[in-house]
Amino acid sequence: MKILFKKTEIPSDGALIVGIYDDLTLSKTAKKIDALMKGRLVKALKTDGFSGKQGDLFIVVSPEETAVKRLVCVGLGKKESNDPLRACAAGAAAVTALLTCGEKTADFAVDDLPAHEVGFGAKLASYRFLKHKTVQKKPVTLEEFYIMTANAQAAQNAYEPMSAIAKGVYTARDLVNEPANFVTPSAFAARAIDLQKYGLKTEIYDRETLKAKGLDMMLGVAQGSANPPCLAVVQWLGNPNSKDVPLVLVGKGVCFDSGGISLKPASGMEEMKDDMAGAAVALGTMQTLAMRKAKVNVAAVMPLVENMPSGTAQHPGDVVKSLSGTTVEVVNTDAEGRLILGDAMWYAQERFKPQTLIDLATLTGAIIVALGSDYAGLFANDDALADALLGASKHVGEKMWRMPLDDLFDDQIVSDVADIMNVGSKGREAGSIIAATFLKRFVRPGTKWAHLDIAGVTFSKKDKPMAAKGATGYGVQTLNRFISENYEK
Repeated sequence: MKILFKKTEIPSDGALIVGIYDDLTLSKTAKKIDALMKGRLVKALKTDGFSGKQGDLFIVVSPEETAVKRLVCVGLGKKESNDPLRACAAGAAAVTALLTCGEKTADFAVDDLPAHEVGFGAKLASYRFLKHKTVQKKPVTLEEFYIMTANAQAAQNAYEPMSAIAKGVYTARDLVNEPANFVTPSAFAARAIDLQKYGLKTEIYDRETLKAKGLDMMLGVAQGSANPPCLAVVQWLGNPNSKDVPLVLVGKGVCFDSGGISLKPASGMEEMKDDMAGAAVALGTMQTLAMRKAKVNVAAVMPLVENMPSGTAQHPGDVVKSLSGTTVEVVNTDAEGRLILGDAMWYAQERFKPQTLIDLATLTGAIIVALGSDYAGLFANDDALADALLGASKHVGEKMWRMPLDDLFDDQIVSDVADIMNVGSKGREAGSIIAATFLKRFVRPGTKWAHLDIAGVTFSKKDKPMAAKGATGYGVQTLNRFISENYEK
């Protein structure tokens, strides 16, 4: 669906969307429509119980006094509110209501709302993953979504960087929604290579190269799968005045996680196609930076593997030597994400020497027990970094909660046969914290580091205001905002 901008005028076809504030305070265009309808719009709204609170929706089919086929009234909440997400939510609500209604075009008279943000919300909400559907009960019909505003060109200019963010979110959603037989490590790597058309620099390292470099924790996870592992390294070098890469993203890329020899239960295992969401979000973020020509140097390191049981799979109890030199007892092969991340994080720091390292991973089910499916867990070794990420996430509406990370948990990962083990000594206690504590061992002194456990927010089992059921693309918006605020000034 295309997002387009034009001057405000009541259309002669399709659907018209108008905003209505709390207590039935009509927007400028809504007043015009109500006048054309001789007050019957407000009367109908009152009869229906529509008050104008955010999220309210009222549709009039073929209003006789206008030429449009549908009139959609979207609740905007209190007019004096400065909620930065209100305009996005309004655009999303309108698109969700009209996407499969049969209309090909829709016009949103935004009046006082920021037009580019309405368009952004509409674009996010219009996403559907239909690649493998041969029959659709309610096919998508909406092709063009016009934002009507006083200065269409200015709105278009303001929308361009937001369009880049939306495309990065789409990339993350596409990768996570795809079945595992379509997104193997090599297929993911091919997608990263394809994104070089936007100016990204992509390198792919195969099993033999990784062995030579010493990423044995990562290779141990991958050794049970017929699909070979690889490491994708993607760079955006948008700051011509510096060769330094101050920020590196590391994304967990387990393209399918069966649990390995520590096999998961069959029920729900199909959902483990999304265990590469950290890598998908990292890649989507890099695409966004490239498409909006961000004036910053950033790298993403994505270890890509499958965790499968076989005669060659890693055994519970095996000991592997990490790239950092730390030896690790693999007590549970289903705690594999921290193993591939540990090597990737160390590689990223050795190569790029960044000021800041941020990893993203669908790392633990424990974070879902702790925070549910609306909040990501944030762990950090630096308060200023944590605050900056929390601020960015709040601004874009991606909820995040800081979790404890102190020395109290360090002794729980000490192994009897190696330096450390990949689970805690107290069983299921503090599972997400134990995972973060393990990762902390692979952060070099002086590096600011944050770990985002996105297991609960990556995939939604129901429709959300700006994301249909399925992959959410959580994290692309937060990271883009964080980078813009902290590295592009």
